[in-house]
Amino acid sequence: MKDLYYILMYNNLGNVKECKTLIKHGLIQVNGVVETNCKRKIQEEDVLIYQGKMLKSQPFHYLMLNKPQGYLCANKDEKEKCVVDLIDYPDCFCLGRLDRDTTGLLILTNDKSLKKLLLPQNHVEKTYLVETKERLNKEDQEAFKRGIIIDKSIQCLPAKLEIIDDYHGYVTIEEGKYHQIKKMFLSLKNEVVSLKRISFDEILLDENLSEGMSRPLNKEERNKLIKKAAQY
Repeated sequence: MKDLYYILMYNNLGNVKECKTLIKHGLIQVNGVVETNCKRKIQEEDVLIYQGKMLKSQPFHYLMLNKPQGYLCANKDEKEKCVVDLIDYPDCFCLGRLDRDTTGLLILTNDKSLKKLLLPQNHVEKTYLVETKERLNKEDQEAFKRGIIIDKSIQCLPAKLEIIDDYHGYVTIEEGKYHQIKKMFLSLKNEVVSLKRISFDEILLDENLSEGMSRPLNKEERNKLIKKAAQY
């Protein structure tokens, strides 16, 4: 659920101040009744009217994409293919970027309130399936747990490495430094062969979603992200 003034902004009725002014002046109806509370929580089924015109009560898009290799996490690029080319909503942005050659779960939305989830101090967990060139071992797990230094001087937060077999494991991090996981393994004298994100916070990659395909987040998934962002 979103505040009424926020919904009006995404219906292109103005900035925060302008939308709050419309509400305070009694120009917005919710379910046939004039609403003057700017922070009225709007449900998907609510009917919003402004000057006789029905507004969108849910003007936001929340999509899960199974990102293939070779796509940039950007809206446009003169030379490279972009993930937004794979969906029908050009106004969406990536909720956390993946490297060009990294695959897996990517969430795209036009709801700017979710950008709070990207702030490093909010410690939102992301989990990746990783394949490495050299064997994984318990010493690697301990190094991840302590926090690995990358680029000679940058200290990463403690992370988790769960070993599946000699060359595969799950890595869970709470931050998103540039090429972080690849650099963490390089610091351990190892190399990432392939990397696939399988979860973002509590949202899991849909196993039925083939690479390059997307689907809307269901109500439960969407509400998890919205509630998480509202905590910060």
